Amino acid sequence: MPLATTALLTEGQRALLRHKIHVRADALARSRGDVQERLPSSWRAAVEIVHHLGGLPEDAFLWWAEQPAGHILLTAGESGYSADPLEHAGNVLTGVASIPLRQILYEPEQATIRALLPLDHLLGCGGDVQDRWLSEGEGIHPRWARIGAQIADLFTLGYGLSEAGREDPHHYLAEGLWTAIHDRRRLNLADPKLDRLLRSSLLSPPFWRKFRREWAA
Repeated sequence: MPLATTALLTEGQRALLRHKIHVRADALARSRGDVQERLPSSWRAAVEIVHHLGGLPEDAFLWWAEQPAGHILLTAGESGYSADPLEHAGNVLTGVASIPLRQILYEPEQATIRALLPLDHLLGCGGDVQDRWLSEGEGIHPRWARIGAQIADLFTLGYGLSEAGREDPHHYLAEGLWTAIHDRRRLNLADPKLDRLLRSSLLSPPFWRKFRREWAA
C-alpha cells in the first residue's frame, strides 16, 4: 500500500505530528535496506504512524498534542516505553514510546499499539513517572477515573486478545483500541464489555468534547 501523506491527516493529527512525533537523526541511515528503499525520508514514517492512529476522536489528538509528556520517538531499532525522562535533540522528553521505522512499515498493528501507550499514561496520571496509568485504574480527571476503574476490572477477566493483552493492562487497552478501530467485530466477540466501554469513552467524540471543556475550565 502507498504511504500516507499529510493531506490525509486531520487538524488534530497534524498537531500531534508537530508536537509529539520525533525521529532519531540516524534512524533511516541505520535501518535495513528494504526500509530505506520504501521510505523517501524518515518523516514519512512519522506521517504513517499518525495516520495509523486515525480513528481516535479529533479532540483526543488535540488534547494529547497539548500535554507536556507523552511522546513518540522513531528509531532504527530501539523499541519500548520509557516513563523516565529521555534526552533527544537537546530536549528532555517524558513518557516516550520508541518505535522502529521497520515496525511501522511491516507491523503496523504492533507499532500502533506501542504508539498508544503514551495516551494511556497521560490519561491515568499526566505521564507522571510514579503514578498509575488509565489501564491500571487511575484517571487524571474524575471522568477518566471512572473509565480507568472499569478498564482495570475488565482486564482481570482475562479476555485480552493476545497473551500480552492478558498479562499486561497497558497492552490490553492499547490492543483493544487498535482492534475497536480496525476490526470491531473481533473485539465485540472476544471482549464485548471492553468494546462498549471504548465506544462510550476513548472512541466517543462527545465524551472527549465534554472532557476538554471541563479540563479547560
